[in-house]
Order: sequence, then C-alpha cells, then structure tokens
Amino acid sequence: MTERPAPRKIGYCTNVHSGGTLEEMLANLQKHVPGIRAHLGDKDPLPIGLWISRHSLDDLLTSGVQSLKERLDQLQVDVFTINGFPYGNFHGQRVKHHVYEPNWSNSSRLVYTMQLARVLEGLLPRGSSAGISTLPIGWSDIAPDLVESAASNLKAAASTLAALESQTGICLHLDIEPEPGCLLQRSGDVASFFENHLLCASNEKVIRRHLRVCHDVCHAAVMFESQEDAIKTYDTAGIAIGKVQVSSALQADGGHQKQMMELAEYVEPRWLHQTCIRQDEDITFIEDLPIAIKGNSPKEGECWRVHFHVPVHQTTMGSLSTTQTDLIEAINLLADRPEITAWEVETYAWSAIPSSQDQPDLVTGISEEIAWTRQALDAAS
Repeated sequence: MTERPAPRKIGYCTNVHSGGTLEEMLANLQKHVPGIRAHLGDKDPLPIGLWISRHSLDDLLTSGVQSLKERLDQLQVDVFTINGFPYGNFHGQRVKHHVYEPNWSNSSRLVYTMQLARVLEGLLPRGSSAGISTLPIGWSDIAPDLVESAASNLKAAASTLAALESQTGICLHLDIEPEPGCLLQRSGDVASFFENHLLCASNEKVIRRHLRVCHDVCHAAVMFESQEDAIKTYDTAGIAIGKVQVSSALQADGGHQKQMMELAEYVEPRWLHQTCIRQDEDITFIEDLPIAIKGNSPKEGECWRVHFHVPVHQTTMGSLSTTQTDLIEAINLLADRPEITAWEVETYAWSAIPSSQDQPDLVTGISEEIAWTRQALDAAS
C-alpha cells in the first residue's frame, strides 16, 4: 500500500468556472485552459483541480469516465485532485449556506463523494495517489446526533477507498477542509473530531490513510489561526495534509474609514463571506460580511478578516490588504514536505471582485496566480 513518489503539482481549481452541466464545465475549460498554458509557456498538460457538480456528475455517469478522460487529454490538462465540497450549483444567483448541503450525515453526500472517487480513479495512473477535498461535516448548527451519522459515513468512505486501493493500486483520500462557521473551523476542531469520532473503535490505519485534511490557507487566516499553529496541530494529531489550497483573504483596518468603505463594496449576494474581527486578544465571528458591516461600528485597533478569496499574488486590493503573508508562511513551512504534492490555487471569487478594482481578465489572472505560486514554492524549497 505504498504509492510511488509523486512530483509536486501546482494548478488551479476549476470551481472558478460555472459548471451546471458536464458540457458547460468542459466548454469553460476549452475557453480558458489554452490561454493559461500560453501565458505560462507550458508544454506539459496544465494541472487542474476538477470540480464536478452533482448535475455534471449525473451527465458523466451516463457518458462514461473514459469519454471524459479523452476530452481532458485533448484539452491538455492533468487532473491531480477533485474539489468535492460544492455539491450543487456553485455559481447560482444565491449560494450562501447551501454550499454546505447535503452535509456528511446525509447518505447522498457519501454517494456523491464515492462516485467522484471512481471518476478520479479512472483519470489516474496505477500506483498514484490523490485527494478529494470535502466539507468539514456541515455548518456549525448541525445536530449532535447527526454528527455521529456523519462520522459513520466518513468511516464508510474510508473503508470503500481502502477497498478501491486494493483493487486498483491507487490511493485516494478524502481531505476534510475546515472552514469558518462550520462544525470544524479550526485545526483543533479537526483533531478533536478525529480523536472522538473517527479513530475510536475503528481501523486506525485505514482512517489515517484515507481521511486527511485540506489546508485552505485563507480559512485559517480568517480565523486568525497562525499557519504554524495549525500545521503543528495536524502533525501532533497524526493527521496528514492531503492537499494545500493556495488562497488569500481580505483584511481591513477597522479604524481606517477608506478601507471600511472599500470593504463594503465586497458585499455581494452569491457566496457567504464569513468575517472575524480581532481587537487585542478578542475575536468576534460574524457569519457574513453584510451582517458584520451593519452590526459593528469600526474601531481603532481592530483587524477585520473576510472569507473572500482574492488573487493570491496580490498584497493589496485598493486600500485593503490581503493575508498573503499567511500564505507565504504556509508555503515556507510545507514546501519541503515530499508527501504534500497537491497545491491548488482556489480563487473562485474573481467574478465578485468589485468593478472599482482594476483586475485583468480571468485567463491572465489565473496565470499570474499559478506563476506566483510556482515561484514562491521554488524559493521556499
């Protein structure tokens, strides 16, 4: 059960594109991938983290994985991970809390994720390893009895992936992605969940091999959790990092009027933008940016961090700053770990960036993010 050493893959997550159907997903790749490869000057296939919605997956199950593989080969892309977090239409008019549905207590989440595993297995060479990122159980209001059901479904998923590896020689793992406001929003929450719900009375070897963590740098930064502390928590708990989502959050100085005015421009109806406000050692969590702006009078000394994925190569967005320093810290801490091969740029919110911010077209923007990430990882290695 030892996979061959794998080269590091640096690519982007395709949840930045709409993909309500399989053909829409493929059309968006056809529209953007050639330009990205040209910008980067790449001759090799472009690594991508593939997002497949439930509807697109239904289409795919009808047409077959081999047909998808042939289309992806024609597009010259290399699928090195799948983003299994958004189940429904991630680019609908209003997503907000719906992105956490169905949660892991619902069998439909298990079915969807195991079907994604079969797709990923069909796209990978024998002896390889790859991860599917998934939601951190559900939103924080999930009932306690449902948490046990969620743990049971995750253990069933691990067992299924172990059986799949014995059949195919491909090691697939689910990478649980802590997110602000969810049941698991900090590294300590993940460690506790493993200890209290997954590892007790279970095949520990199977759980640790096939259930890992997706370290989304933006999410830890929004929670004001240092990258060093988060990574140390996972190491101490023996939880492997299956992939790193390369991402940055927005940051504002609460006492700076211009910054707060510009921050208000990021209020938009589609996605949830969880916000944490730190004053000295106190941290206040608010589940969405418009609620934070409406209910809080900005004060001197406050630092606002917002779950709004902004271009990772940028240190500022107008007068606002980004949490790129956290991203560089994570890269410096993890770049030399040979077992961490999946680095997925996940700036899905390009379309929601205010028009007042002069941004390049999407092809150029994604290309610049990948180039920056490559350079940062090379410098840290």
